[in-house]
Amino acid sequence: MMKNPYDDPKFFDEYSHMRRSEEGLNGAGEWPALEGLLPDVQDMNILDLGAGYGWHAKYFVDHGAASVTAVDLSEKMIATAKGKK
Repeated sequence: MMKNPYDDPKFFDEYSHMRRSEEGLNGAGEWPALEGLLPDVQDMNILDLGAGYGWHAKYFVDHGAASVTAVDLSEKMIATAKGKK
């Protein structure tokens, strides 16, 4: 299996200093357009693949999703997401 670059300490450190990593969805330039495309997630069951830091998963929970399952191949991403509750 190919090594996940997000688990490389140098790559992950640099990624963690990006605006979107530090500020969440508000730091992602595409977020205003993407948010406008999302349906009302109230009572939905959501699967977030490639969840990264979990920003989208948190958004879905905050907007009333019945359940959210967030998955990522990177152990560092999962650990970071868990720490951001």
